Amino acid sequence: MSQVELNNVKKAVGQGKVANTYLILGNSQSDAIGSALSLVEAILKSPAWGQEIAQQQLSVERLKGLANADIHYYYPVNTTPEFKKSPSSSDFINHWREMVLNDSRISITDWYKKIGLGNKQGAINKDEAEKISKLAHLKSYEGGVKIFVIWMAEKMNLTASNKLLKLLEEPPKKTVFILISENEKRMLKTITSRCQKIYIGWQKPDNQELKSDFESLFVEWVRAAFRVKGKKSAINDLIAFSEKLSKKTREEQKEFFIFCSEVFRDSISFGYKFSDRSTKYKGDLDLKKFAPFVHEENILSFYNELQKGYEDIERNGNPKIIFLDISIKLTRLLHLKPAENV
Repeated sequence: MSQVELNNVKKAVGQGKVANTYLILGNSQSDAIGSALSLVEAILKSPAWGQEIAQQQLSVERLKGLANADIHYYYPVNTTPEFKKSPSSSDFINHWREMVLNDSRISITDWYKKIGLGNKQGAINKDEAEKISKLAHLKSYEGGVKIFVIWMAEKMNLTASNKLLKLLEEPPKKTVFILISENEKRMLKTITSRCQKIYIGWQKPDNQELKSDFESLFVEWVRAAFRVKGKKSAINDLIAFSEKLSKKTREEQKEFFIFCSEVFRDSISFGYKFSDRSTKYKGDLDLKKFAPFVHEENILSFYNELQKGYEDIERNGNPKIIFLDISIKLTRLLHLKPAENV
């Protein structure tokens, strides 16, 4: 994947042109964290801070172990068996170092498993934002720049986002913020507009094993939904399906909703002869047979229900209830006829 934008930014940094806030847009597949650390190193070496070469080298050396006291890391957390009350990023710094130093290409699912979050969602809350603000206004330990690296910045809640926004509007001197995000649309526009954006060619990881599992689940789901109309007892299959999905992690549940959206998009594109993506499905899903059931009368409803389900999962809703509710609506939507056939 192209690193041209990042290299151009690092070149400018090397000339002493350092922005207050950067937004790196990428994911684990494009090594967003590794790119951020590469930018951190360039910032530490920048002549903008007036430091001697020896001090710069010492700062970079400490960066290699993620132990530079002037570089602060923030990421989504929640209560765990280890930290049961008011957890913060600093509580999990050893987990962070261990993961990133081993391989910086970590996903949010990897992170949640590492810190023992189970089926909970992580977040960056207002307390973390307040800590960032206090630290930002203190002098650096080594007399140079203070750098705040915020991974999965889209996980900041609204209160935290607003607190950070105030800080970005009037950033303290010798302070740089590096935000990392997979989805800038889930961040406040007032924040993203203040960032120098660096796109590093991100795409969703092509995890074939996971997609194969999703494909089988999707076929199982649709077949059960079709049977309900002619056989009311088939609702038990939808209940069983909902229970099965509820046992997956919330990140996997959200990925399933994204996968379903892709299937519906590919189906309507195939049905209206816009494009043929049928060969991407390697399992039981036959897009040619399914496509006729997706049309202008139901496509928007499909999308809306999946989006609502995704958001409800993010809000820690009961997955059994969420999936069963959507399953029942799926049954009705699949049996809608195209307008011309009514």
